[in-house]
Amino acid sequence: MKVTWRELTVSLSGQSTGDLLHQWRWLVPETMSLHMVSALGDAFLQDHTGAIFWLDAGGAELTRIADSPAHFDTLRQQPALANEWFAPQLVGNLLSSGHVLGAGQCFSYKVPLTLGGQFQPDNFAPSDLSVHFHTLGQIQAQAKNLPVGTRISSVKLGE
Repeated sequence: MKVTWRELTVSLSGQSTGDLLHQWRWLVPETMSLHMVSALGDAFLQDHTGAIFWLDAGGAELTRIADSPAHFDTLRQQPALANEWFAPQLVGNLLSSGHVLGAGQCFSYKVPLTLGGQFQPDNFAPSDLSVHFHTLGQIQAQAKNLPVGTRISSVKLGE
């Protein structure tokens, strides 16, 4: 299946994105705004200087990746960076197996990587953006100071 940018990104048109990152403010400064969301639920954020940052939601990492939106658009055309940031093969596999995204949805982890989940198609399912960012942000905040490999037996989610 040929995967295009339309399938690799989530349309934010008509979506309320104001509080999507509320549970990520322990990592994402309030001054950053949402620029783009990948089909796999990673956020691309813009700071006050115009720089673009990648919020790898599965790995709970925030990385500066471009100096401006135009620079980001150029970089994401490079196959190696597109593969790293958007995982087109995985998205294609999900779409080919019959999964579809509705408006305001992304593919989200059934079991987050932090809790032992795998980065493979059977560990993803469509989810509303608000549920994805709200839930994963809480899980990642609780696990952020644990040593890698720590067995996690439970997490507590708020409203």
